[in-house]
Amino acid sequence: QGDLVLIGEGADRTIIDGGGVDGIFFVPSNVTAQIQDVTLRNGRSPGAGGAIRNNGDLTLVRTLLTGNSSVAGTAGTGQGGAIVSSGLGSSLTITDSTIANNTAQGSGGGIAAGADVSLTNVTVAGNRSTAALGGGLYFFSDIHGTLTNVTVAGNTAAVKGGGILVETALFIGVLPRVSNSIIASNTAPIGPDCAGGLESSYNLVGNGADLPGPAAANHDKVGTSASPLDAKLGSLAGNGGSTPTLALLAGSPAIDAGNPASPDSGAGTCEATDQRGIRRPGGAVCDLGAVETTAACVAGGNTLCLSNGRFKVTANWQISNGSGAATAVTLTGDSGYFWFFDPGNVEVTVKVLNGCGINSRYWVFAAGLTNVRVDLTVTDTQTGQVKTYTNPLNRTYRTITDTDAFATCP
Repeated sequence: QGDLVLIGEGADRTIIDGGGVDGIFFVPSNVTAQIQDVTLRNGRSPGAGGAIRNNGDLTLVRTLLTGNSSVAGTAGTGQGGAIVSSGLGSSLTITDSTIANNTAQGSGGGIAAGADVSLTNVTVAGNRSTAALGGGLYFFSDIHGTLTNVTVAGNTAAVKGGGILVETALFIGVLPRVSNSIIASNTAPIGPDCAGGLESSYNLVGNGADLPGPAAANHDKVGTSASPLDAKLGSLAGNGGSTPTLALLAGSPAIDAGNPASPDSGAGTCEATDQRGIRRPGGAVCDLGAVETTAACVAGGNTLCLSNGRFKVTANWQISNGSGAATAVTLTGDSGYFWFFDPGNVEVTVKVLNGCGINSRYWVFAAGLTNVRVDLTVTDTQTGQVKTYTNPLNRTYRTITDTDAFATCP
């Protein structure tokens, strides 16, 4: 056994698929492993850690873990749908990554972890503990944890701690330190968002029932069972960068609600960049969670940024039995394409040109090699003007040559 460094070409391009047969990686004690710019999916462990079981020192960077599962078996009770990290001297560090739509029969639908844990600019969404605790994150009582600019939303636990469950034991461990984060819209019969306690500052907690720690005195925003606080999050999507995120919608109470000190200037302050690599703050003060709001277009995932980054272009596809967001690939500063089902198949090409010197317009051109329904949306990020071009289902894609698209020239 030896140390490991695994570097992919981006989570949207390098995919390791477990095929639902077994776990994907095991990191033994006294081994250091770093995994970055990959997707780990469809791992299945009969015991612990659907994708990864870590007993050593594990670092994940710009990585997506999705569709992994852990069920009860001879090796354990099915903890950690995506990751189990435990053992004397073990550590888990995750940055700029997404843990989404993983399932554990035991505790920790996304991650079950003890010892040293650090999550920075991480999205934890749509994970489930089907028969136990901690839908998104389950922290053992020996945790020494730090969460900074983390978004934990849309996770579910069958018993307690829909978003996060923190074990508590007398004289063992300390509460995780959480700052500039969002824990909201999770579900469980007890402690729907979080249970067990946090050392908290500058956080948004949708429902603070059964959760000591977060309080207005700590600059936290905390809802109640009777009046939960809506973080106003978008759906999990490619909002730029190589991993999917939950963007803040207009009017979100998480906007400009972070620590007002300069980012990265000390403990409890915001990170200097968000999960996508966008600099904080985007406004007067940094936002809570993994994504910073910004008027600028951010390329990657499902988004093209064309005509010198001014125009945001996205596409959605629909067939008779399904639909989804297209994946974007940039070609030049003015052009790119989308694929739907297979990264090797180009479905729709798009170009946005500056025609201001000719007819005082920005032009949109598009062509397709498909007959599925396509909704192509082009947004001028400077003015907010939006145009959507629709190709109906079962019609060969008709070429778009719109030289009157945007009368938004300076």
